[in-house]
Amino acid sequence: MSFDTKRDRSAAVDDMLDRVGRLSATDRRKFMKAIRQEEAKDDLVWLHKVWGRVTLKDSEITRIVEEVRTEMHAASRSHKNRR
Repeated sequence: MSFDTKRDRSAAVDDMLDRVGRLSATDRRKFMKAIRQEEAKDDLVWLHKVWGRVTLKDSEITRIVEEVRTEMHAASRSHKNRR
């Protein structure tokens, strides 16, 4: 016995898009916010999966943070000077 999941998946997506299209603007914004939150959770899970195996000392983290802050500060100053 075989199943054609491609057709079902497409029909499910089409059905969902149809339902979302019938929502009010307020409900559509709520729906999109929920989708973005789910995507953010997925991104955090991925980051944790990748970086969770990396061990850094506090001194290394502090050094990296200070480097980024310095770069951001320099970029901010150069942007202000161009105005």
